[in-house]
Amino acid sequence: MSNTPVFLALDVGDVRIGVAVSRSGVLAEPLRTINREGRKRTLDALESVVQETGATDCVIGLPLLEGGEEGAQAEKTRAFARSLQRRIPGLHVHFFDERFSSSEAEDIAARKGYDAPPRALIDRLAAAVILQDFLDSRTEERKDENGKEKREPDGNL
Repeated sequence: MSNTPVFLALDVGDVRIGVAVSRSGVLAEPLRTINREGRKRTLDALESVVQETGATDCVIGLPLLEGGEEGAQAEKTRAFARSLQRRIPGLHVHFFDERFSSSEAEDIAARKGYDAPPRALIDRLAAAVILQDFLDSRTEERKDENGKEKREPDGNL
């Protein structure tokens, strides 16, 4: 059995939540889009996704303002995260800057040939962008000053 955590990422919007997953801790993939139909139904749907994937960690995109500060939308996202943590207390929640994730998702959809991609597709692609950026940042944090993976005292990466 692997000790690799399973990561979910959420791109939380007022209408929909894009969901992505990484089972490897290296590569993110878009999973699905959940329509927000009341807090209980939304949390039920997310709890099902956590159970289905075996997720241990959840990266939630934090919509920062252009200058990097938090605004009203970031507070709404944090409030949603608190509800999620109350519902699934064992889930480790991480916040990650989601600025530009939707425009990156739109670029990805355009490269795949979508002229006018559905918003639900953009939402789950944005979640995958957030998760991939989060995973990449973790990899960078584990590198030494020469760009090589730091080894743990037992020799493991």
